[in-house]
Amino acid sequence: MNSRRTDARRNREVILRAADEAFTEDVDLVPLTEIARRSGLGRATVYRHFSDRYALGLAVAESKLHLLRELVAETAGADFLEVLAELFEEQISRRPLVRLFRELPPADQRRYANQLVAVLAPGLRRAQEAGVVRADVTPADLALICEMVEGVLSSHLPTGGVDSVERVVEVLLAGLRA
Repeated sequence: MNSRRTDARRNREVILRAADEAFTEDVDLVPLTEIARRSGLGRATVYRHFSDRYALGLAVAESKLHLLRELVAETAGADFLEVLAELFEEQISRRPLVRLFRELPPADQRRYANQLVAVLAPGLRRAQEAGVVRADVTPADLALICEMVEGVLSSHLPTGGVDSVERVVEVLLAGLRA
């Protein structure tokens, strides 16, 4: 029984890695059959762990949130803007995952946004205490900034692609500085 749980845990990790890799490619839809192919596991195994691509997307996002939580915890206040820059880079590089999130029910989107705010809040507080980030910036502002970056990424205007998004991120980060 224990080896079965170990196999299940290992398979889940393999699936999450394959999905994370797939979400870095600029495709509109990453079907679970593609994740099964990339992971080297059977479709039934993938579906046993994740009922649909939304469940898989949430699991990948939650694993990223866990890594972000660790990064924020070990980052000094003076380096918090670098953490935000990394967060925005993740957002830019995982377009299919962000698109998938846009299709989730609003309650799931809010739940994730609330988790993101909770993860970023301690780092923001330390950055403000270090005099790096403006004192009037709130954790909720950071979630809105993520939405702004997403708005630029989703725009159909001829903005210049990723270079324009990176420029917007630079401007946003500059606006946060104390």
